[in-house]
Amino acid sequence: MQKCSRSKLLVLFASCMFIMAGCVEQKPLEKLGLITSAGYDLVGKEQIKGIVVVQKFDPMAKSVTKVISAISKTSKGLRQAENLKSNQKLVSGQLRSVVYSRELAERGIIQLVDTLNRDAAIGNMVYLTIADQTAEEIMKIDQSKTNINLGTYIYNLIKQNVEGEQIISPTLQEFNHNYYDIGKDPVLPILKLQGGDVVISGVGLFKEDRLVDELKQSQLFFLKILVDKYKAGTLEIGFKKEELQDIMLKGLVPSPLYNKVYLTIDNIRSKSKIKLIDKQNLKFKVEIKLDSRLLEMTEPLDLAKPATVKLLEKKMNKAMEKQVEDLLYHLRELDIDPIGFGNEYEVHYRGQQISKEKWRELYKKAEFDVQVKNRIEKTGVID
Repeated sequence: MQKCSRSKLLVLFASCMFIMAGCVEQKPLEKLGLITSAGYDLVGKEQIKGIVVVQKFDPMAKSVTKVISAISKTSKGLRQAENLKSNQKLVSGQLRSVVYSRELAERGIIQLVDTLNRDAAIGNMVYLTIADQTAEEIMKIDQSKTNINLGTYIYNLIKQNVEGEQIISPTLQEFNHNYYDIGKDPVLPILKLQGGDVVISGVGLFKEDRLVDELKQSQLFFLKILVDKYKAGTLEIGFKKEELQDIMLKGLVPSPLYNKVYLTIDNIRSKSKIKLIDKQNLKFKVEIKLDSRLLEMTEPLDLAKPATVKLLEKKMNKAMEKQVEDLLYHLRELDIDPIGFGNEYEVHYRGQQISKEKWRELYKKAEFDVQVKNRIEKTGVID
C-alpha cells in the first residue's frame, strides 16, 4: 500500500512539472528581433533619436539585418516606438555595442548609460563608443557593401584593437568604474566614416560623463602606457638631422624627402609607476620603462656600434619625457584625470573621505616629474 502511494505521488509530481513547463513563456528565435547595436542622437533640446540594428531570423531564409529608428524623450520610450515599427519583438540580450553622438556626449551620457545598467538582459561587456558626428550616420552605413551585421562589425573592430593594445577597453563595466571612481575619468573610442567604412579615429576624453576633448591616434601610445601594462603599439619620433649627424653612415646621400630623421619603434613590453612624492605640493613622479625594437629609420645609422644605440636611447628618452609631460599638463588643464592620479593621492589621504570636488580643486596645481627609460633590444628584426 505504501509503495502504491509513493508511485502515485511520483506520477502526480511528474505531471505537475510537465504542466509547469508548458506554462513557461516560449520565445522562438524567428519571433524575436535581436538588437546587436544601438545608437543615440540629440534632437532639439529635449528629445533623443534612437537607432538600433536588428538581426532577424527567418526559418525559410538567411538572417536579415534591419535598421530601425524612433524619437522620444527616454530610452524606454524609444523601445516602445521602435517595437511599433517591427513585426518581431525587439530584445536587447545580444547587444554588443552602443554609439553616442558627439553632441550628446558633450552634453552628458550618464542617463543613457544608466539605462543599460538597469537592463538585466544587457551584459557589462558591451562596448561604448562615440560617433565623430552623429550616431545615425554610423548606424545607417550601407551594409550591402560589406555584407556584415554592423553590430558585429563594430564589436569586432573594438575587440581586435583592444586585444592588439591599440586602445583602452571601453566596456560598460570600465565606464561605470571610472565614472563612479573619485580619482579617475572615463575614455571612449571615437568612430568615424572613412571611405565608406567605420574606423576608429581617436579616443574621447571625458570629465565625468561629458566629452571634453579628443586624443588622435598618434597620442594614444603614451595614454595606453600610463593606464595599462602595454606589450604592443608603435611610436614615431623625429630628430633634427644635426642631432644625429655623428652616428649617420658616412658616404651616403641623405634622403631629400625629409627635413628630419624619423625613427619608428614598437613596444615589446612596458611598465609605468606613479608615485606621490610631495603630498603638500601635490607632486607626482611618473616612471616609464620600455623595452622596444627599432623598426624603421629614414636615414641610415651606424647601428653596429653599441654607442650609437646608447645615444639613440638617450635622445628617445628625452623626447618621450617631453611628450608625456605635454600630455599630462594638457589633461590637467582640461581638469580631467584618465590616468588615475586621484587614486594614487587617495591612497595617501588617510582618515578622511575625499570627494570628487576636493580632488579636482587639488588637481589644478599638480606637478609631474617624468622619467622614461627605453632600452632598444632589437634593431630591425620583426618576428
